[in-house]
Amino acid sequence: MTAAIYLKQADRNVAIIDGNAPGGQLNRINSIENYSGFSKISGPELAFNMFNQLQDNKVDYKYGKVQEIKKESDYFIVSTEKEIFSVKAVIIATGRNPKELGLENEKQLLGRGISFCAICDGSLYRNKKIALVGNSKETLEEALYLTNLVSELLIVIKEEELIECDLKDKIINNSKIKVINNSIITKLNSEDKKLSSIIIKNIKTNQSEEIELSALFEYNGYQPNTEFIDCLKNNGYIVVNQQMRTNIKGIFACGDVIDKEVYQVSTAVAEGAIAGLQASKYID
Repeated sequence: MTAAIYLKQADRNVAIIDGNAPGGQLNRINSIENYSGFSKISGPELAFNMFNQLQDNKVDYKYGKVQEIKKESDYFIVSTEKEIFSVKAVIIATGRNPKELGLENEKQLLGRGISFCAICDGSLYRNKKIALVGNSKETLEEALYLTNLVSELLIVIKEEELIECDLKDKIINNSKIKVINNSIITKLNSEDKKLSSIIIKNIKTNQSEEIELSALFEYNGYQPNTEFIDCLKNNGYIVVNQQMRTNIKGIFACGDVIDKEVYQVSTAVAEGAIAGLQASKYID
């Protein structure tokens, strides 16, 4: 949406093709407290504000799922299940989706105890007992961040031990953290439409136990939405340079779909601004 605003203000004829609600993953975030200009705002509200700004700028907004992008002469042909567009440049901002655990009530509890972002939602659970599921360096980084906020933190892993990395000793030696190994989460319990407890099963002993807590942060990995485009990728993420250019001339990418270090609203907005400006220069 930011890229489109910059392009429109550069007097370009721009359209957004979106297969979901405007704002993507923003709509899954209950509260944002680290986006400049807003002490606190919900993800859906921020997305709605951005969408209104698109309408104020008269950006053409179309719903559809892009199936193919191919080059023909000096144009790109962008095909959805409904329409075909002939365009001078393309910006891919399709983001990524978190891999869910696939449990009953999981979708209903998003933003009500289930979260995919410690930086986004951690402050909502100050002095509470929470759990993380996952065994990656990202999981351990988020765990150490959350120990500054919560009273007790559980890390649920199906493996025998934590992943080997430079953070492992810090996790093991942190008095607030308990690692529950050889285990998976089999059920989410709720009370007043909020997460109240989880059922954990030991995959070696087949024994289960219920643990009461206030939140579960899932780090089961992410899947970037890049299946429709054939360009340079790293683990499915699109590789770009500082100008948000891909290896295909005329195709740009920004936001959570690109290979980068920090996945936040603020970085996505910045990359969208760069992509919009660079696409406008490319058309010139």
